[in-house]
Parts: sequence; structure tokens; C-alpha cells
Amino acid sequence: MIKRGKLVIEDGILVLSRGQVAACLADRYEELLMTVRSAYEAHAAGAASVPFSLFLTDPSRPGDRIVGMPASLRTGEEVAGMKWISSFPGNVSSGKDRASSVIAVNSLTDGRVTALMEGSEVNFARTGASAALAARTLHTENRLSTLGVIGCGPINLAIVRHILAAYEHDCRILLFDAVEERADAFAARVRAVAPAARTEKARSADAVLGAAPLVSIATNTRQPHITSLAECPPGATVLHMSVRDIAPEELARHDNVVDDPDHVCRVNTSLHLLEQSLGHRDFVRCTLGDVLLGRSAPRRDPEGVLVYSQFGLAMLDVAVAAQVQERARKNGIGTPIPDFHHAGVTAGQAPDRLFGDQEPA
Repeated sequence: MIKRGKLVIEDGILVLSRGQVAACLADRYEELLMTVRSAYEAHAAGAASVPFSLFLTDPSRPGDRIVGMPASLRTGEEVAGMKWISSFPGNVSSGKDRASSVIAVNSLTDGRVTALMEGSEVNFARTGASAALAARTLHTENRLSTLGVIGCGPINLAIVRHILAAYEHDCRILLFDAVEERADAFAARVRAVAPAARTEKARSADAVLGAAPLVSIATNTRQPHITSLAECPPGATVLHMSVRDIAPEELARHDNVVDDPDHVCRVNTSLHLLEQSLGHRDFVRCTLGDVLLGRSAPRRDPEGVLVYSQFGLAMLDVAVAAQVQERARKNGIGTPIPDFHHAGVTAGQAPDRLFGDQEPA
């Protein structure tokens, strides 16, 4: 921070690598859960701004996309920022992560960017925490017996870690992936972070749905592949995290809770396809924020199947990124760049000219 005349000008930013972000987030499961809870409550109370995501695509590469996701919220402090995330599924075959991202955090005092950080660790943390919050809020089973996993990628690994922490005990984890090697590797990673967890591979997604009262679905599918939830146990909760897995007509048969109906009913999600088919979105009963604020009941029917569909709101990334920034500065983590921004001017002083002294014509 540099003081010049009557202005207090922050002309630097803090840059954080993936490892540094991870260090700021390590083992803070309950704190992260409360952070995302506060964000959902702020959104439900009208204290957040979450514009639609901007999708950058190329018709010659239909599976690839880069997405801009801005947001701001007030949860005691005002915070704003932008998540810029790419998804290139072909990366997986070459040993790279499917997704990569960066998050910029803005000051709402002067609008300047104050931090720039690698975003995947924030994404994993906020997704895992939000799934755990949804499970703890909407699911009726207080002591989790079996957690089902459909899609054995890093998102579901984060979700497993956060759900185990939220329920404070280990359980049976029944998992399925279309690629068996991914399921094997996932099981090994789960055992590494939760040695007491009992992992078991299922023969199909339907087998997971039929055996687990709580299921997390996180895949990179572009088309619905789950046609029925009829075999789910009574009172089952399905965390539909990738929002394109369940057939639209099947969603219509069950209790639907979402993070935000405007966001989740877009870009050909299962819910968007159902809305287009029906001409309305009355099948959405409420939002998670409504339940957290006591406006809606957690479930329509204790014995029925509840599907929670989460588009993934950038306000969660921004809220978690602001926490990371604060913790990093307190602990001397990251690389400060003190002269990143233009230094500004003192009161009454003319700005420096960039292109000579001539006035514009």
C-alpha cells in the first residue's frame, strides 16, 4: 500500500501458485463449508451478484470451452472477482488435467485486482464443500452408511474428502467409472487420504444408484446417460454435480433442489432440456439457499428421491479465493508484485500523458 497525497493507492497484487493455494486450504473442511454456506445464504437474501457465465467455444472443437465467471457478494465484507476456467477433455489422454483456471480477486473500494491465483484448488475446495453442505442439509441419514460415486475424477475425489469430513466418520464408498483404470486409481487415492474408508467398485452406474443412499455424480458427459432413478433406496439423495447426466424426463419424477434455477437451466443441462420440453421450470422446488434460510423444507418426501443439481456459482470461488488471499498475506505466502498497477495521481495533479503532450483532435 502506497500513500500519495490524499489518496491511498494499492498498486500491487499478490500472485499465488497452485501449491501455495493448496497450502492455504489444507484441512480446513468445516471452515470452507461455512464459507460456502454464507455465500449461498447471501445469494438467497439478494446480497450477491452472479451474472451468467460467458462461454468461449470453437465449432471445430465442440468438446472444448473456456468460460468467464464473474461474481460479487456481501457476507460481512464485500468481495468480487472473476474465474476464468477452461475445459479441454482431450487433455486427459495426454496426462494433463481436463480443466485449468485462474481467479482474479478485486477490491470493491477502488476496483483494482488485488490477487491472482491458480484456480483449480479453489474449485476443488468449493465444489467439495458445497456438495458436503448439500448432503448435510438435504440428506436424511445422519450417519452415512454408503457413499456412491459415479465418475472417478478429481472433482469427486474432493467431494469424497469433504463429505467424509462433514460426517466425521469413514464409510463404504461404492464407485463406478466408464474407464476401469480410473476407478482403480481413484480407489487408491481415496485410501491414501482416508485409510479407514472401504472402497468397492460397482459394475455400473445403476448398481451405484441402487445401493447407495447418497450418490455424487461428477462426469464430463455432454449427454444424459442415467435413464432411471427407480432403484434408488427410499430417501436417497443424488448430488447431480455435472448437471448433464440424468435424463430430463426422469428428473421430472423426483424432488429437485438447485443452487440457482437461472444458471442451472442453461447451456443444455438436463434441467435446461426438461424446461425446453415442458415450457416451464416448475419442477424445481427450491434452492439450497432457500433451505438454509428456512424458507423451504429440506425434502418434499422423506421416502422419495431428491436430486440436487449444482451448476457451480462463481460467488463460491470468489468467496474462497478471498479467504485464500487473506490467509496468504497473513502467513507471507505468495509472490507480491508491488508495481503491477499504475501508481495513480495525487489530488489535483494531472495524469501522465502516454502519447505526448498534444490534446486529442
